[in-house]
Amino acid sequence: MKRIISVVASSGLVLGSVVSFAAVASAGTTTTTAPTTTTTAPTTTTTAPTTTTTLAPPVQGSAPLPLALSVDTVVGSGGSGVLKATVGCAQTNQFLIGQTVVFRMSGQNVLTGGTPLTPANVASAKIIIPGIAAPLVMNYGNHGTAAFWSAGWNTTGYPTTGVVNFKIQVTSLAAAAKTKVVAYRVRVGNRIVLRHKRVVVVPAVKGATVTWSQTGFSANSNLTLNAVPVA
Repeated sequence: MKRIISVVASSGLVLGSVVSFAAVASAGTTTTTAPTTTTTAPTTTTTAPTTTTTLAPPVQGSAPLPLALSVDTVVGSGGSGVLKATVGCAQTNQFLIGQTVVFRMSGQNVLTGGTPLTPANVASAKIIIPGIAAPLVMNYGNHGTAAFWSAGWNTTGYPTTGVVNFKIQVTSLAAAAKTKVVAYRVRVGNRIVLRHKRVVVVPAVKGATVTWSQTGFSANSNLTLNAVPVA
């Protein structure tokens, strides 16, 4: 009987020590929470200044063009001494009095959907130069592997130096409408009758004249004649 009581008492001591340990552990636990600090960077909004640019009218005007022209100038390969071009047919707008200015032009007929300008649809192409009574006539021909309009102007004896405000004027040919006769069937009473009418295949095209000029270009972009350097 004493032995059993002894065992029970021992068990009670074990349980007591566990409970006591748990109580000490709970009382000795300390939780520390660090304060939360939130820093928000200031928002900076920069607005770029608004700049409004008023565009000038296109160099050949604002109206729709019936013909579109592309023009440039190259130096002729002739001449000698200081007048001899280092490279003939080099594209430039600066010339010495006595050198040959070669005007080149190509273009499209807008009225016919962009047909290239050739003798087949051009009545005349000429260059008007201030101080020169008769306009220079441009000719269409082969140059290398391409064909275009050109004319040469020997500047020997031209009375002034500086910018030459030349113009190129092109007149296209008018073209009559192209038609053809087509057959069609109609019912007349109880019969089918074959009839004919003429229809337009290609509409008529009016002749048009346009003038190309340097108006609006900067001075450095214009055709300019310079005096021959004095040795």
